[in-house]
Amino acid sequence: MDLCADMLVRHAPSDAHFEVCLPAYQKRFGWLPGKRCENFDRWRNRWKVYPRFLKKLPPRDGFYHLVDHSYAHLLHYLPERKVGVYCHDLDAFRSMLQPHHEARPAWYRKMMGRVFEGFKKARIVFCNTYSTRNSVLSLGIWNEGEVIYAPLGVAPEFSPQGEREFGDYLLHVGSCIPRKRIDVLLNVFSQVSKKHSNLKLIQAGGIFSEDQERQIKQLKIENNVDQRRKLTRNDLARLYRGAKCLLVTSDAEGFGLPVIEALSCGTLVIASEIPALREAGGNLAYYCQVGAIDEWCERIEGILESCIKLDKSKCINKLHSWENHAAIISNSYRKILTG
Repeated sequence: MDLCADMLVRHAPSDAHFEVCLPAYQKRFGWLPGKRCENFDRWRNRWKVYPRFLKKLPPRDGFYHLVDHSYAHLLHYLPERKVGVYCHDLDAFRSMLQPHHEARPAWYRKMMGRVFEGFKKARIVFCNTYSTRNSVLSLGIWNEGEVIYAPLGVAPEFSPQGEREFGDYLLHVGSCIPRKRIDVLLNVFSQVSKKHSNLKLIQAGGIFSEDQERQIKQLKIENNVDQRRKLTRNDLARLYRGAKCLLVTSDAEGFGLPVIEALSCGTLVIASEIPALREAGGNLAYYCQVGAIDEWCERIEGILESCIKLDKSKCINKLHSWENHAAIISNSYRKILTG
C-alpha cells in the first residue's frame, strides 16, 4: 500500500529514518484492453521488476520494512532476519490455509506458496487489528513479542472540514473482489432505491466484474450506479463528506481503512458485523449481519428517514493516527537493534 509507505516516511519520529527502497511502479502494457493491462503490469512489477532491483541492492544497515504482506516473496531477496512485514490480513493465503473455503488453481497456490514462504522469514510482523494479530499468532511461527499491534492511521485530508460531493448517494470504497460482497451491496441498494428514486450508489476504487455488471443490469440500477477510480485522497474525502453513509458489506477484512476514514470525515458508517470492522468502527458505526439484506435495508432506511448525524466531536481517534503507527514500528525495530 503506497499510503502506508508514504505515511510511515512522513510521520516517522525524528530519531528514526525510513526511505522508500523499491523503484517506481512501471507501466508497460497500457496498449492492452480493459483490466488486462493492469494485471500484466502488476504481475511484471511484483515478480520481475522488484526482485531484479533487490538482487542488485548493496548491503545496508538497519532493517527493511515491507508495508504489504502480499509482496512477501521479496523477502527471498533480502537479508535473513532483517525484515519486518506489515500484515493487513491473511486473506492472500486462504487458498493454502483454508483450501476448503477458497479453491484456487494449482498455479495460483504455487505462486502464493512462494509469497507465504517469504512471509515466514519475517523477523517481526506488524498487524492492523487484534483479530489479525491473533490469526498470525495461530500460525505458530512467531512468539507474542514478535507480532505487534500497529493500527493504521488516517491521512490529514480526511476531516469534517472541506468540500463535499453534491447529490444524494450511498458510498462504497475499496475493491470489488469476492470477499467485499458487492452482490450484497447491489441487492441492498436496489431495494432501498425503489423507495428513494433519486438516490445513487457510488463505488470508489474498484472494477466491477462481469458477474457484477450483469447483476447491475438485471436489477435495472445501471443509471443509478457510478463507479469512480484513480481518486486522490482529496477526491475521496470529498465523497465521504457528501455521502448519506458508507456501506462496508465485506464478509472478511483485515482492518477496514474506509471505516475510520469515513468516521474521521463525520460520515455515518454501516458495516458488516465482523471482528475487524468492529475494531475499526467501535461504537461510532452501525453493524449488520453479513448478507442480511433486509437488515441492511432497514438500517439504511432509518438513516435516510431520520437524518441521523454523526457527532463530529467524537470523530478524532488518537489511536488511529499515522504518528502513532510510525512510532510503534520505529520503537519495535529499535528494541531489536538494541537487544
